[in-house]
Amino acid sequence: MKLPSSLSSWAWVVSLRWGLAEAQFNNPEGVDIWCGKAYRPANASFNPGGWFEEPPKSDVPLLNLRVKPRMSIYLETDDEASLLITTAVSDQIGQPLPANYTGTYAYDSENLSVDIIYDGAAIGTAVLSVGSVDVEVPIKLDQFTSGLDGLNISIRATLGKAYTYEASTEIFKLPLPENYGSVSRLDNLYGGLWVQREDEVWRHIFPYTYYVQWSLYWDANITTLDDFAALGYNVIHIVPTGTLGDKPFPWDQFEPYLDRADELGLYLQYDVIWDYANLTGMIEQVERIRNHRSLLVWYQSDEPDGKSNPINSTGIAYQKIRELDPYHPASLALNCYDFYYTDYASGADIITPDVYPISTNTSYSTVYDTVCNATYGCCGCDDCDGTFEDIAERLDEFRRRDELIGWSKSQWFAPQAFGNETFWTRYPTAAEEVVMTLLAVNHGAKGIVMWDYPTTAEILNVTNHLAGVLTSDTIADFLLGAPLTQTLPVAGGSRIDAAAWVNKGAGQALVSIVNMNYGDVGAAIEVSAPDGTSFSSVAETLWGDIQWDIESGSVSSDMGMLGLQVSVLLMNMTAT
Repeated sequence: MKLPSSLSSWAWVVSLRWGLAEAQFNNPEGVDIWCGKAYRPANASFNPGGWFEEPPKSDVPLLNLRVKPRMSIYLETDDEASLLITTAVSDQIGQPLPANYTGTYAYDSENLSVDIIYDGAAIGTAVLSVGSVDVEVPIKLDQFTSGLDGLNISIRATLGKAYTYEASTEIFKLPLPENYGSVSRLDNLYGGLWVQREDEVWRHIFPYTYYVQWSLYWDANITTLDDFAALGYNVIHIVPTGTLGDKPFPWDQFEPYLDRADELGLYLQYDVIWDYANLTGMIEQVERIRNHRSLLVWYQSDEPDGKSNPINSTGIAYQKIRELDPYHPASLALNCYDFYYTDYASGADIITPDVYPISTNTSYSTVYDTVCNATYGCCGCDDCDGTFEDIAERLDEFRRRDELIGWSKSQWFAPQAFGNETFWTRYPTAAEEVVMTLLAVNHGAKGIVMWDYPTTAEILNVTNHLAGVLTSDTIADFLLGAPLTQTLPVAGGSRIDAAAWVNKGAGQALVSIVNMNYGDVGAAIEVSAPDGTSFSSVAETLWGDIQWDIESGSVSSDMGMLGLQVSVLLMNMTAT
């Protein structure tokens, strides 16, 4: 991620070149930029532009009515489908609520009556209170004809007799693909990834792996795949360096690796070798690989925002991938904190921020001998403070923007597993690696892809052990199948981040507690349960060696926490 980076569609590629937004950035001619900012000492600072445009604040409360399908795609063989309907109150997005709205409604008659409409006819109804989020409403899938085009679904919500609100979405009911290899889709309720192969049922997967450069590891021998799989990772990402940059592409050398990955049960986040100026290579890759049994996700581009590629280029590429293969989502990595986010992020279903805060000076560039700030400089971690909180803030901010835009995107994260180069004076320690990973998970990351492998023996040892936890069915069931409560109240220490995923039906929760302090927290630590619940006992410790006890419905450690200590607990719990 620090690297420079079939021809039936030839006419489309030519038209693409004309359709790209030329580099209309604010840099003077000849001035190199990263994230839109000048970074060489010979160049002056200027306003890079591209900042996220906040919707204006409303003087009155707004009803932000939204609807989306539970799953990003359905197959004609699926038995069930549902819509997720939100009736949130916002001060930025939506239509005005009644002038006498106070924030609550006391009577059912003051709830929202929702009609679900397809092709001009009502196909379902629901009654929702104002302020509901992602209420799941089943719909019959067999009433729709399968095809590659989206089916337009609208909802009409009525409040009282005088106020009506509308929203719409698309549902995709796809025919079974020819030469069925795999199909994967995103769960818009919990953000996770589900995959199905021919003659298999849908299963969810929490990807945990490394980016691995072809020329630094894989091309040594095909048995490298056996070695990597034995370490416990469940996905591979082959970074196309070395001979994978040759033209024509060396398929005879490469395809045996893909077949072996399938035999080993390794899924692929597949790098399509994207070049925004010429999509011929990407089209060849997609057409060749789209029916492979191990394909999980297309990796569309790496840090296009940092490189200041044309701002509409990722969206154009995404539409082409979707045209060629609607059966797998696309992902990309973004490096910048705030540079044309809406434009670049439009190119993927999965957004992977890469925030590398370890052992780098985020205010002064040791590489370019310049300061780094909001309008100038490159320090390796854009608009960062050089703390673990940079990770949490980036994930939370990207999700906040997605909600304002109206997107349903999933987030993964790329923890730093490299060092001793350019901006970074050393590798992370094992403890730092675990903190970065679990902090990202606490803030909604639904997959982890570390940059990069090979790494130090210390990091590899701890990630091998962590792979056994994060790729387990227990973890997937909670992270991908239960609602997340972030930033649980923590008493006894600052900079301790805790999150919970609660399965009310099972009476259990997964709890992750991360100490971001390098020093020990000697006082007793107490983590409260999510509202409406209480912890009753520790069922199992999945990670860490702290002795946790239950006190008044909270989980506590009388001995505090050591610096950078992390615990992942399976908790029994009760409703309150």
